[in-house]
Amino acid sequence: MNLVEALAVDVGPRPAGTGAAERAADVVAEAFRELGLEPHFQEFDLLGYEADEPELEVEGERWPAGPCMYAHPFDGSGAVRRIGSSAAPVGGGRLPSFAVVDDGGRELARLLTSPFSTGAIPFMSTHVHVTTPPTAFVSRADAERLQDGMRVRLRVGGRFLPGRRERNVIADLPGAGDGHVVVSAHYDSVWCGPGAIDNATGVEGIRRVAEKLSKRELARGVRLVAFAAEEIKLTGSRYYVDEATLREQLGDVKGVVNLDCIGRGDKLNVLASPAALLGRAVEAARQLGLLDRYELETGPATGGVDSHWFAERNVPAATILFFPYDEYHLPADSPKLVDPKLMDDAVALAVALVESQLVQPIAR
Repeated sequence: MNLVEALAVDVGPRPAGTGAAERAADVVAEAFRELGLEPHFQEFDLLGYEADEPELEVEGERWPAGPCMYAHPFDGSGAVRRIGSSAAPVGGGRLPSFAVVDDGGRELARLLTSPFSTGAIPFMSTHVHVTTPPTAFVSRADAERLQDGMRVRLRVGGRFLPGRRERNVIADLPGAGDGHVVVSAHYDSVWCGPGAIDNATGVEGIRRVAEKLSKRELARGVRLVAFAAEEIKLTGSRYYVDEATLREQLGDVKGVVNLDCIGRGDKLNVLASPAALLGRAVEAARQLGLLDRYELETGPATGGVDSHWFAERNVPAATILFFPYDEYHLPADSPKLVDPKLMDDAVALAVALVESQLVQPIAR
């Protein structure tokens, strides 16, 4: 089974809490069974959200806008007022933030600049689910056009859906020693996004890692985890780490290798913590010849990737990805974008890093 096609085409957009996400979990489990493994599900309750496409008019002109997930609804008009900015996560510069205010200056809604991609993308705000104000995202190019005092009409809509269920998909490769290394990727996608690169490539990547390692005698176990609900504040991986902590099982995790967006992108990104693991990952990339082929970006394992919660609890963790790419979180994120060489190189690096942590785990 090729999970890029199976998830991005056969299932399609699979936001957390939807029937499509449920089907995606079954598809991943079946792919693990094809490897001779016995997958199981880690289920958790979820407050789902079904977004409507926002409608934005600026000075009477219709502008593209991306939904902010878990935003409260709004339908009205006001004036633009810049309220601040934040550092752009890629490409440098600042990302301006705007409010839509009434004639008395009271804030009605927000327009935020998309932090990635070339378009107005669906994304989360910095607020948690229950406190997200009415918000929509605009592209960087359109954010540069916004000026204080411009008249705006904005409609933001969506439904909070309590009582939804999600599932992390888990399978184990046995090993000789105690503990295991987690190899992970998230399988959900965003509103209207087929998510071939983000992140069907990552899930296919862990399948390929498992395929290679299943033929070897392992010093420790390898646990494959396909996380649910990554696109809403890394919810699936947070649940996994919180449960492992509660049950006193986090000590069994000797290391983590996470794969995210490994089929397209301008730069090889290696995000790892602590510094000793980052150094080991960079050296592995060097030995594989990857530093001759790609520009390298490095950083800690925290941030908007599923290695975050492990690293926060001092578990040695790394994320491998190629980033950025123009179609991120857009409907154009389709299998035709996948570069097989990038996939092969990411999998080779992941296998090398897993084998290293199996034999010689990084001390906490």
